[in-house]
Amino acid sequence: MGFWRTEDPVMDFDGRVPKVIKGGMWSHQREWWALQNFIKLLVGGYGSGKSEIICKWSIAGALHNAPSWSAIVSPSFPQARRTIIPTLTRLLNGKMTVRKDMRWRHNKSDHTFTIDIECRPQATILYLSGDDPDSLKGPNLGQAALDEPFIQQFAVFEQMISRLRDPQAQLIQMGMAGTPEQLNWGYELVEGELKDRYDVGYVNADTRANLALPKGYAERLIKGFDPKAAEAYVQGRFVNLSKGRVFYGFDRDRNVKRIAPYSAVHFVGMDFNVNPMSFVVGWHQGNRAHIYAEYELPNSDTEYACSIIREKHPEVRLVFPDPSGRARHTNAPGGASDFTWIARAGLVVMAPIASWARRDSYNALNHMYADGRLTIDPDCKRLIRYLQEHTHELMTRQASMTHLLDAHRYPITYLFPVHRPSSNVSQIQGA
Repeated sequence: MGFWRTEDPVMDFDGRVPKVIKGGMWSHQREWWALQNFIKLLVGGYGSGKSEIICKWSIAGALHNAPSWSAIVSPSFPQARRTIIPTLTRLLNGKMTVRKDMRWRHNKSDHTFTIDIECRPQATILYLSGDDPDSLKGPNLGQAALDEPFIQQFAVFEQMISRLRDPQAQLIQMGMAGTPEQLNWGYELVEGELKDRYDVGYVNADTRANLALPKGYAERLIKGFDPKAAEAYVQGRFVNLSKGRVFYGFDRDRNVKRIAPYSAVHFVGMDFNVNPMSFVVGWHQGNRAHIYAEYELPNSDTEYACSIIREKHPEVRLVFPDPSGRARHTNAPGGASDFTWIARAGLVVMAPIASWARRDSYNALNHMYADGRLTIDPDCKRLIRYLQEHTHELMTRQASMTHLLDAHRYPITYLFPVHRPSSNVSQIQGA
């Protein structure tokens, strides 16, 4: 798809506003353009050139795949009239100045742009609104683009994926470009569980990478935003913008690592709950700890969880459970307590007689995270997402997250408390 110039734009920086002498692509746009994945994703700050590259790609793809149709989905038709439609119009008008064999037409009633080049099939770009995902059902497509996808529903993404099936198309691909909006499905596609379900290529773009912006634009944004908002809307990174993160010491760059243990003690942290029954597997060595596996077992019980531990993690002997399990019976047969079932599995229960104060437990983990002494394996995608999303502000609506978070909290609080207790600790030895 060599329809556009891919070198850096030629610029005139003498005036107050930089002037583009000859168009092109900035390095992040070029990197995104070159991705061969089925889904190619550009996540960038304000003004980083996302709509520009989406429109260039859609025009080139429509011509490449013609007569197979291409489509662009905006969050709404009013937004399309402010962004996609004027950008397509400007780009096509500009191209006509150098391609005398080219003509184009905007049919507003059909929501289409058609492009005609001599001796080539007519190319068609359909622009759609994502405000009603069911309305997106229609003919087969060769290429689809989502503009600002992360303020659209996940159902929009699913609908458009299902339409990419035109046998006439030479290239079947989805392109997306948008600003990160909280830790929603976009984050899941880039870093979470959805990443494993799709072939995704990802490029991050900073506002400051677009040298055609007015002087001081990015600096004004940074001054106007708090640091977290600037990280999202200038640096183009997925961050939790809710107030009061519970595990504020956790930082993805610092605390997500793949580390092989050496002469370490392996353990399980377990929360007793029927749906889901949650536990993590990790190791500790000296003054550091690492979590390398996570489990959320629906409609389960302690006995079954222990069988999973013995089967998949024979290296584990120590279990740090919810201290309330001494008396609780999590749907287990025979009326035995949760602690009893752990001991019967040949595992050692490590738990205080009374639960820690939540504040002390949170402080212990935040201290470990901030020091870089507690790390999480990148395969623990749910735990990582929960750590980033869980806030005091939204805690009552995030109850489903707490089971896995508590499971990882118990061993760390026991092993590395803010104030290590000298008594009130019990140990139940298994068989």
